[in-house]
Amino acid sequence: MNTKEMTASLVRDFLESHPPSRLIRWVMVLFLLFNGIPQKTVAAITNYTDRQVRNIRAQYEHSNGDFPREGKKRGRKKKIKKRIFGRIVKYIVDHPRSTLKDVAQYLKEEYKLEVSVKTIERELEEYDLSDLYKLVREKEKRLVHVNYAGGWLLAPFIADMVKKTEQAFGELAGSVEAILTLFFLSVFGIERPFHLEDLSDLGFAILTGRSSVLSRTTLFRWVKKCRKSFILRFYDLTRPLSDFVGGKLRISIDEHVVARWTRKVKIPGTKHPTRGKAMKADKLFYVFELTKKRLLSFKPRPGTATLANTALKQVKELISEVKPESVRMILDAGGCKGSVIARLSKIKHLTFLVRGKRQRNLVKQWEKVSKSEYKVYTDPGDPKKKILVADTRTKIRGCKEPVRTILVLNELGKGKDRFYPIYTNDELTSVYDLLVEYRSRQNHELCYRVLKHDLNLDALPKSYPLNPRAEKVQFRDKHVMLVGWIKALAFNIIGEFKECLDEKYHKMTAGTIVRKFLDRPATITTTADEIIVKFDYFRECNALKEYCDKINQSNLEIPWLKDKVLRFEFESEDEFKKRKSFLSAG
Repeated sequence: MNTKEMTASLVRDFLESHPPSRLIRWVMVLFLLFNGIPQKTVAAITNYTDRQVRNIRAQYEHSNGDFPREGKKRGRKKKIKKRIFGRIVKYIVDHPRSTLKDVAQYLKEEYKLEVSVKTIERELEEYDLSDLYKLVREKEKRLVHVNYAGGWLLAPFIADMVKKTEQAFGELAGSVEAILTLFFLSVFGIERPFHLEDLSDLGFAILTGRSSVLSRTTLFRWVKKCRKSFILRFYDLTRPLSDFVGGKLRISIDEHVVARWTRKVKIPGTKHPTRGKAMKADKLFYVFELTKKRLLSFKPRPGTATLANTALKQVKELISEVKPESVRMILDAGGCKGSVIARLSKIKHLTFLVRGKRQRNLVKQWEKVSKSEYKVYTDPGDPKKKILVADTRTKIRGCKEPVRTILVLNELGKGKDRFYPIYTNDELTSVYDLLVEYRSRQNHELCYRVLKHDLNLDALPKSYPLNPRAEKVQFRDKHVMLVGWIKALAFNIIGEFKECLDEKYHKMTAGTIVRKFLDRPATITTTADEIIVKFDYFRECNALKEYCDKINQSNLEIPWLKDKVLRFEFESEDEFKKRKSFLSAG
């Protein structure tokens, strides 16, 4: 029997003859290992597992003891689980500009896992993926000639929207692609998602961060999974309220009627303003800021909802969020209701201009106003015309005190058409200034025109189930809320874009801006680091150069396209002529 076998036998006899003690067994483990006994034999003698013996050895080696080490520190090399390793590969594929330090930081933040760069390198080598970065960067290189390339001009304004989309829909996969698809459908005037089946241009796909256009079935599936709480969070995050906090707010609240043509279900109706008849319909209530011409709030409602009651709720909600210094609100005749006017008068820092309804009992009051009270003013809409205006008061049912009334007289009209009343609680502003201010409400009507004809506002999802169990159904606003607000964001973002150009473009509608600048062909070159958009030559390309130079200097990263840096270039007129002659010769 050699020395090692004798030592092992003595320790076994010693442990059998003494009561079990954790300290004694721990010392015996160290003693046996010190004498060169194999780890498995030590485990069998001391009734420990191999892992427990290895841990005891490691614990002692890290202490201040003088246990002799045989060469390097013994221990298992850290292995990364296959599930985590798959996420590492996906991270590298999605972030070709990253480094292994970025991967280690990602594992630490996402999985609370401390992994060194060397460990990641070893794992990649083990799976023959040591050149993964090189392969990914080569795969990212691509050059294509596409349409819809002008959509990249909106990238500085969309980047913030994409970050808020990830924040709002974080739990739902494919949210950024779906929101960008819905957004660009509105921008380019493509009425409904089923047109995606006929949309094969890669330019539209690249705008949404994809290699192919999102299918309508995938989009419908995402919308169906989307919860209302996600949509409301997205709405709250993307509302442009920060510019107006603590300042003076001038708003108009109005309704837009969307006809519904269903015969299967019974839904509330109202009189359609352009069709001139009562029909099944939904109403969309938008809050429009009159100074910067932006849409601030949105609420879809059934056809029976009234502007007066809805506007009261919206202005209260807006004041609570913005906390402005003062609010000036303008309403059309739909907002004229005595009880609502009385409640509006009690809201602090709020002044209103509401067009009055020409009811019989009110017309009798206005007929008693003598002609001496009317004064001649210049028509705010046409300086060549003169109008007669009286500053009087009207007793309205629901209001305790008579309301100040700016009464415009039409001498050529008959009966109630002779009068055009505007109610206000502003006692200081002059009559003419109030008329000019009320006329600015027309910008809200023009906004609806742009939304309807350029951004297809009437092309909304159904607000009722397609296969109802009962004929009469409840109003469902989830999908209408999502699409209706995305169209409002498209209106706001196009407005911000055109204000970055020369002043002559500021008054153009969204449709004109899209035709001039956004719906443009270009050659797109993508690498691992950049996406370069080189526009084909067109007559007004010089109007974009200053704007594009600022973007190039800012090194704008595109968050939905693997953080590539956006670059703009322009084809010269000479290059255009050469290309044209080459194509004609071919």
